[in-house]
Amino acid sequence: MPAIRLKHGTSRLDARYGGRAGWFGPRPSSFPSFDRKADDSKKRLHPGFTPNVVANVGNPRRDSRALRLASGIADGLAVQLGEAPAVAIDLVDLPLQDGRFEPWLSELVQFATVVIAASPTVMGSYAGLLKIFLDGLPEAALLDKTGIPLMIARQARHAMAADIHLRPALLEMGASCPTPSLVALESELASLGSDGLVTAWLERSGSWLAGITA
Repeated sequence: MPAIRLKHGTSRLDARYGGRAGWFGPRPSSFPSFDRKADDSKKRLHPGFTPNVVANVGNPRRDSRALRLASGIADGLAVQLGEAPAVAIDLVDLPLQDGRFEPWLSELVQFATVVIAASPTVMGSYAGLLKIFLDGLPEAALLDKTGIPLMIARQARHAMAADIHLRPALLEMGASCPTPSLVALESELASLGSDGLVTAWLERSGSWLAGITA
């Protein structure tokens, strides 16, 4: 079942059709919602929802640590951009049509200010699911946008994977990547947790993030 995590400041909806779903924090009256009448292959955000921060997570496992980390960064950036709306998308839960994601996903990116690309390291690079997403975007789709590479690595020798593989992919599509990449070792996640890593990265990247406007 598709799972898309909507964010608006510190409020969120973890929308799971047929599964657990709930609000954490007050629900804004104008919060965008899902079209729950659509069939599974067409479930999507309502038209007109244009988040400023879009996190796309290409982990082949649902509800991954990469999703939690990317969601935390999206939340933090939403606050820094003046409570700008943000959305974190678990790509593994979205259907593929002829090897591509549905066009609405590209539309979300088109109107975003910040695009987070998140993945675990797979054989020293990023996951194929994220590659499918990036390959499906139009040419120069990230022009005038801030791209943030985010990867989770099991071993320290893969700590440069985001800068070697993921950052160049975002730059090639026109994004600027002024901030340090966020590379989280599994040992760091175990000791600091997602919240600790998010806080540390936002503080370290503050001077670069200051120039981003919603």
